[in-house]
Amino acid sequence: MRDLSSVLTSCEPCVVGHSPAFQQLLNVLDRVAHTDRAVLISGPTGSGKEVMAQLIHHRSRRPEAPFLDINCGALPEHLVEAELFGYAKGAFTGAVSSHPGYFERVGAGTLFLDEIGELPLSLQPKLLRVLETRSFRPLGSTEVKRFSGRVVAASHRDLEAAVKAGTFREDLYYRLAVFVLDVPGLDQRREDIPELVKHFASLQPRALTFSDGALQRLQSHQWPGNIRQLRSVVDRLGVLAEKSHVTADEVGRFLAPQHVAEHVDPVSLADALLALSGDDKLAVAEQLLIDRAMQLSEDNKSAAARLLGVSRKAVERRLAARSERQRTAQDCLEEAERHIQAAAFKEAVPLLRMGLDRVRLAPAAPESKRLSYDLHRLLGVSLRALEGWLSADAVQAYEEAFQAGDGVVDNAELSSILFGIWTAQLMAMDLGKARGTVQEMLQRAQGSGDADLVAEAHVAMANTLFWLGDSAEALACMARGGLTPVGNQERCRTQGFDLVGLALNFEGLAAFQVGDFDRAEVARRRLMVRAEQTAEHPFNQAIALQGAAWLSCLFEDMDTLGPLATELETLSARHGFVFYRGVGQIFRGVYLLSAGQIDEAETAIRDGFEVHMLRNGGKLFYSFYAWKLGEVLLAAGHPAESDRLMSQAMDVCLDHQDRAYLGELLDVQGRARQALGDVEGAEESLRSAMSTALALGAVPARIRATTHLAELLEQSGRSRAAFDVLDRMLRALDKMTGFGGLNRALALRARLTT
Repeated sequence: MRDLSSVLTSCEPCVVGHSPAFQQLLNVLDRVAHTDRAVLISGPTGSGKEVMAQLIHHRSRRPEAPFLDINCGALPEHLVEAELFGYAKGAFTGAVSSHPGYFERVGAGTLFLDEIGELPLSLQPKLLRVLETRSFRPLGSTEVKRFSGRVVAASHRDLEAAVKAGTFREDLYYRLAVFVLDVPGLDQRREDIPELVKHFASLQPRALTFSDGALQRLQSHQWPGNIRQLRSVVDRLGVLAEKSHVTADEVGRFLAPQHVAEHVDPVSLADALLALSGDDKLAVAEQLLIDRAMQLSEDNKSAAARLLGVSRKAVERRLAARSERQRTAQDCLEEAERHIQAAAFKEAVPLLRMGLDRVRLAPAAPESKRLSYDLHRLLGVSLRALEGWLSADAVQAYEEAFQAGDGVVDNAELSSILFGIWTAQLMAMDLGKARGTVQEMLQRAQGSGDADLVAEAHVAMANTLFWLGDSAEALACMARGGLTPVGNQERCRTQGFDLVGLALNFEGLAAFQVGDFDRAEVARRRLMVRAEQTAEHPFNQAIALQGAAWLSCLFEDMDTLGPLATELETLSARHGFVFYRGVGQIFRGVYLLSAGQIDEAETAIRDGFEVHMLRNGGKLFYSFYAWKLGEVLLAAGHPAESDRLMSQAMDVCLDHQDRAYLGELLDVQGRARQALGDVEGAEESLRSAMSTALALGAVPARIRATTHLAELLEQSGRSRAAFDVLDRMLRALDKMTGFGGLNRALALRARLTT
């Protein structure tokens, strides 16, 4: 029987809320909690990141172990190392005795590193070492200690931006961000506010109840401080409210007035103005005052001048300056469009940013919002080309374009913006969210009656379905879009790239997965022709080269793959297409493996994904990367490492619903276990690969796994069973031709027959 103190320390923190955003967070948390891997919690200040960390601990496999937290931003820099790792007697002046650090004291429990973004850059390598080696050495000590616990980190900062800025190590970020939990702010879970209020009220020294009007008032209020701010208001009401039943009027006295200017104190007003968009806050504030004065005076400049306390000429000068800025922004847009048409994205970006600086001070008129929409849209197109599909700046540009265009542009154009947002979700392997976005895109496109946009949405849906493991439906979707039969027509549309080339990519890949090898081969050859036709547009050429190289890799046509991979890598390096440079490196690594250059192959594949793709383009290619790296590790004589990688890869892919190459991962795992002498484990993995491939309709993976299983059975003296399993598969695929793996399976059956 546990004592009372142990019971109290093991009590799970109270979590309140049933909003979809919060429940989604809890669902992910439940799946993550039972693992021992690092977790990174992000979210705005006051959103409850520490509570989530405590919840992870209490739902872990060792809830009885200690939970320790340290705020990395609250300690002086010179004390952080000593607090984290401890120190030996005499390590520094004043160290009169040894002192265990947090990593030692936490034991097998959870160490919560709050505000990890504030950790000094000089200490980040030491934290990375602990995470990688599970060991550390206290200051002034020669003794190496083991760390058996788990690290959960949190930050309100954008750590990816910090990585780009050089203030946070990239390798440490990816070591911490094995799992990332995004805690929603109150603006994303307003439906939870009444429940939260009632919970906080129950903690007050006197019983508080709230009227429906009071709850509505609290629910409609802006909460920049999130849950922490909400609790503070309830705490104040608990002490200062005149009555225990709180009304809307009572709540109003405890909330800062949001709309009545005469009640806003100077500090609140200044804070509101500083929160405005735009770099020059003074200019933006001035423009807002002018706009409001002109509105109240019904565009009478003299009356507006009197309201502002300035001369009419002062108002006229400012309005004239605004018109000039508008003209400059329009000129920037037109010049940037010409650069984008020539794939000169680097030249377009500064023009677009200059245009946005000018239009930011324009009135909130439809023409200004339209201009802002066009500038943000093209900025998203350009940044996506330069920085990769997951560029945070590109995503922000698309989101701002969507906001600017709401109520100004039609569904057709908003659909094209959703395409840009979808690409980021897809590349982040947030496939569920990506599918939801593309469904909205398709609805808007169909509502517009624009056949081009409908085709665009179908390509996006087919791409998403391929990664979800439904290649048959991806092909059906592609057919409904009617894009790939267009021939050599170049379709850049609003996205700034060759949409037909992208469609051919996934038509070929999906056809290969379902065993329609002839159709996949036609797509491959069309892509090679398209690569030549788009030579004057490097980004379009990169898209075509990617598809041609990818399919050549799957067809095991190494003679074609080698030159295509090199061309893709060289082209992308020359023009700054970091994502496609990584893709080219991975394909070059596959070619090097076929040539027996195993070390060079491993370096190329790892650098391609980790240095170029993961850093700049996202995680979507991970399953293919892991598959090929696993094969390299097998060839290098490292089956145990290959086995571990496959287990990790399958966990990651299942978490993200990435099923495109799940059968291939299981197949490699089976071969790795066979190389380790684990015949039973190998057979289990290979049979799982067969059943998974069969369920997904992934024909190549089914052929590979069945062939490898037959070889395993034959080597273990079960030739009859080997023949039977192989024969059943080949009879089911009797009409298929055009795949090297199928020929190897046929040759093996023939040998087993004799």
